[in-house]
Amino acid sequence: MPIYEFQCNQCNTKFDEYFRSASEQKELFCPSCQSNHIHKLFSLFGMSSGSDGNGDSSSCGSCTASTCTGCS
Repeated sequence: MPIYEFQCNQCNTKFDEYFRSASEQKELFCPSCQSNHIHKLFSLFGMSSGSDGNGDSSSCGSCTASTCTGCS
């Protein structure tokens, strides 16, 4: 289920909306002022890496090192 973030052009309220699929379209309204003048925000997401299967794992997802001793 995709989750998209929107912002109201009228009152600047940010809100999330759930969709059944990426191709679903629905008319959206601001939860604060009920305006339909909204725009979709570019959302960033984070991902953490787990074990690679041989016991080594990194505690940060930004590099491929097995430890963060070399991270700055």
